[in-house]
Amino acid sequence: MDGHHHENLKKLERGLPYLLAHNREHEKEIEKWIQRAKESHQDAVAGDLQKVLELSKKISELFENAIENLPHED
Repeated sequence: MDGHHHENLKKLERGLPYLLAHNREHEKEIEKWIQRAKESHQDAVAGDLQKVLELSKKISELFENAIENLPHED
C-alpha cells in the first residue's frame, strides 16, 4: 500500500469511530427532544422526531459496518 492510501486508511480508522460516537450523542439529544415534545402534547412533532431517531440509529449501524469493513492488520 502506498503512502497516500496508508494515510487515508489511518484517517478512516480515526475518523469513523469519532463520527459514530458523535452520531450517538445526537441520538441521546434527539431522545430528549422527543420527551419534550411529548410533554408538550406535540404528538406529531414527537412522531417526526422518533423517525429521525430511527434514521440516526440506522446511520450508527452503517458507521459500525464501515468500521468493521476496514482492513485489519494481522
